[in-house]
Amino acid sequence: MGKIFKVIAVLLGLLVTLIVAAVIIIPLVVEPNDFRDEIVSEVKKATGRDLQIDGDLKLSVFPWLGLELGGLELKNASGFGDVPFASIKQAVVRVKLMPLLSKQIEVDRVTLDGLQLNLARMKDGRTNWDDLTAADNNQPPEQKEAQGEPEAMPLAGLAIGGVNISNANLSWRDDTTGQQVSIQQLNVEVGAITPGQPVALDIEFSLNNREPNLQAKIKLSANPLLDLDKGHLSIKKLVLTVAAKGEALAGKDVDLRLETGVDTDLAGQNIALSGLQFDAAGLSLSGDLKGRNLVTAPAFSGNFTLAEFNLRSLLSTHGLSVPETADAAVLTRVALAFDMAGTTEGVKLKKLDLVLDDSKLSGNITVNNLSAAMPAVGFDLNLNAIDLDRYLPPQTDGEVQPADNTTATTQDEDAQQNQGLLPVDMLRQLDINGVFTVGKLTVMKLQMEGIQLNVKAADGKINIGQQIKQFYQGSLQGKVDIDVSGKQPLLQLNEQLQGVQAGPLLKDATGEDRLTGLGRFNVDLKTRGNSEQALRQGLNGNLGFRFENGAIKGINVAQILRETWAKLNGKSVPPSSESKQTDFSELSGSALITNGVLNNEDLMAKSPFLRIDGAGQVDLVKEVLDYTLTTTIVSTMEGQGGGELTGLTGVPIPVRLTGSLADPKPSVDTEVLAKRLLQGKLGEQKEKLQQKAQEKIQEKLKGKLPGGLQDRLKGLL
Repeated sequence: MGKIFKVIAVLLGLLVTLIVAAVIIIPLVVEPNDFRDEIVSEVKKATGRDLQIDGDLKLSVFPWLGLELGGLELKNASGFGDVPFASIKQAVVRVKLMPLLSKQIEVDRVTLDGLQLNLARMKDGRTNWDDLTAADNNQPPEQKEAQGEPEAMPLAGLAIGGVNISNANLSWRDDTTGQQVSIQQLNVEVGAITPGQPVALDIEFSLNNREPNLQAKIKLSANPLLDLDKGHLSIKKLVLTVAAKGEALAGKDVDLRLETGVDTDLAGQNIALSGLQFDAAGLSLSGDLKGRNLVTAPAFSGNFTLAEFNLRSLLSTHGLSVPETADAAVLTRVALAFDMAGTTEGVKLKKLDLVLDDSKLSGNITVNNLSAAMPAVGFDLNLNAIDLDRYLPPQTDGEVQPADNTTATTQDEDAQQNQGLLPVDMLRQLDINGVFTVGKLTVMKLQMEGIQLNVKAADGKINIGQQIKQFYQGSLQGKVDIDVSGKQPLLQLNEQLQGVQAGPLLKDATGEDRLTGLGRFNVDLKTRGNSEQALRQGLNGNLGFRFENGAIKGINVAQILRETWAKLNGKSVPPSSESKQTDFSELSGSALITNGVLNNEDLMAKSPFLRIDGAGQVDLVKEVLDYTLTTTIVSTMEGQGGGELTGLTGVPIPVRLTGSLADPKPSVDTEVLAKRLLQGKLGEQKEKLQQKAQEKIQEKLKGKLPGGLQDRLKGLL
């Protein structure tokens, strides 16, 4: 045993002697600067470029086997100017000598200072690194195969003290696009690299882009843990901050911060971002995201929450126009949360929760066929309540006189004729299937509750089913069908309105309750075309309505009749303090529309003292009407001013409506009325003459005939 220890001691002594000799002799014998020309020659042979070494080459042996380089410069490719392709002020790399004997590599901190890399592309598409890759690409395959890959020496361990890259600058110039980007003051700090231990990583640099002008300071810190055996990379905390400004950002300063944990495999198949927090431009997004099968069949899933923010302030802060709204308090509370799952073919948003001021939208959205020109969309959404009038532009007081824009109107009509009212090409591609419900809705002052829209669109056919459960004490149900699969769009409208109070409805819709009463309305219309004129000309169908216990405002039929009656009798028009309206207990009618012309033959209205029948035409294409109302004063002479029209009782009075739909002109057909009155007078005179003749005959025969015969004669007369 003693001999063995003695042999070991001798060997160790010999080894120490050799190391000491190497430390003393190698620096004396080996002068690295003597190899300058050989290094330059080999670089020239390999790249075709000149390498310039300005600084000294320094070699160290113990305890670190190291090399220090200074002042290296690699010339640029031909045609790219005198600016060097790459240059380095100083590079230092050292490996600990003793561990090498046991196949362990311990590298001291690797230092690289003053790296300058200039990349460029000419207008003809050539880059200043093409020649560096061409040499390897042009090498014969058999030579590559003969060279093979050098066999790696099995290592017992590897440790690197760190990496320090300082004061690096990179530039990129693309003459084909005019783009110029530079990275300046790039500093990279990598902590000690030890297998099985996380590594501290810090990177910072400045980014400058010329067109559009953009400057940014970027910092990244992380603590990656690399497991080569398992092929796994994890980062517990990655933090990225960016402070940017410039014309590309409308001259505004933008700060963003990203923090997340990362887990991924080195094959790039799976990745998970946990505790994701992204803050930028006054917005804060948090969540988690997972990606699977990223190389073969990418799929993603996650959940996200966008914290509440003030949209109005956000737009103003970043110099963007704030929409002008009737209510300045809207757009001040916005928040969003949802779960998502998706692939390259489709995305699903579940548990959607969108807050807009006092409104909340919830539900699910599905988007499939992402590769198609128009993806397929499905949705099931519910909106609790919203007042859209708050988001519309404010109304101005008073009416603005329209300018003389005849030319502009004509141009707009021509453009509309060429483009069409409906975007046919887009509608043909729609693929939609969804349900949208609203608890309460106010729009254009109209109020409704319990709204449901069922939307389906496929193969150029769009169907929209509508239902409103509460609509001015009534309800509305119907559907709209649009078919753009053929040459001309086809439109069909079918609506039923039941139990609606017309007065409040019209008051909210138009500002004037010209018609009041409890009513129902149904319409079934079809048309074709893609311009307003064509749609009117092609309009066909029917409609019907009935209203009870109401009034038609804006026209007082009784007053018109009184004025007409006064004129016929040569009297002055009597003053009236009555409201300008015509009361009715019942108003009903139906109409048939043929090629844009509405025909009505059965209008009927009953009021306390009037009975009105109506018939005529309304040309919706030309927007004119020719309609006659036949008014009859009932015999009771009671009601709305009937007492002053005793002479017209029972006489059918024609009231004609002519002119434009916007401003119809009512008038009494006095000629027809005069004839009817004359006929009535003649009838009255005839009755009076007959009565007088009867009385005279009876007077003369009185007492001259037997009683029974006289009574019979009286009955005969």
